[in-house]
Amino acid sequence: MPEHILSGIKAIVAMKLRRKGLLQKEIAKIIKSDRSIVSHYLSGRYPKEKILNVAKIIEEMPPQYGAKFIHSLTDNKELAKNLIKELYGIKLFWDENSCIACGSCLGCAALTLDNFTVGIDEDTCHLCASCIFRCPTNSLKFIKEE
Repeated sequence: MPEHILSGIKAIVAMKLRRKGLLQKEIAKIIKSDRSIVSHYLSGRYPKEKILNVAKIIEEMPPQYGAKFIHSLTDNKELAKNLIKELYGIKLFWDENSCIACGSCLGCAALTLDNFTVGIDEDTCHLCASCIFRCPTNSLKFIKEE
């Protein structure tokens, strides 16, 4: 069942990317699928409507919960990051005004704490939301990417 839900999410992301003007081969690379599967997604032949409905519910979740869910569906962190980024259009944000520099968020390689400043390495961050759930002051959150 998880692979079916993941297919539904991939289909939604494929459709979003197509609306942005990306070609099938570009979409296939982002969602890590064959071009033939992307073709099925874009034509509406796959996945089934029930699976798409589940994926749409995930899309409507707050991003931090959707991100955790998507990461639970695959071990491929790069795929999960791509799907989350395209599905929600988000990036990780640190609010320096509410941060108490406790270091609770530092279980992730993408974050550093130096001189009471949290650094976010966007290349390393997989948008897994673990740091968001660890932060006691809600200083880390997802925001819409501009």
